[in-house]
Amino acid sequence: MRKCKKIGVILILIGLCLPTVTLPFISEFYPLPNVCLTSNFFRNMGNMEIVLRPKQRTNSKDSPTIPSVLSPTEKKLEEIPYKPKIAIPYRYIFALGTILVFTGIGAIVLSRDEKRVGNQ
Repeated sequence: MRKCKKIGVILILIGLCLPTVTLPFISEFYPLPNVCLTSNFFRNMGNMEIVLRPKQRTNSKDSPTIPSVLSPTEKKLEEIPYKPKIAIPYRYIFALGTILVFTGIGAIVLSRDEKRVGNQ
């Protein structure tokens, strides 16, 4: 097996495994009743994300509050500091997997063309 073909196979395997391995870590998936699983999956693709760190409440002593011109009720809501949620949308991981699969297929096709050119 040529080096280019090996790289193509590895890219295809990574492209297939990357979205599959991250499936258990998905949040925000809401299945719709009476709809098949694949339709649910692609309809919810925009909502799904892999949460690396959830939104957390921090101590008010640790983080400074920013003074602003708000009503008293809005100030009460703003005074509770939160660490922001860090998440990766699943559609980006799915797209990366798809790109890797097609790049691997392209590498395999190019390795076949090199073999034909060398024989002539």
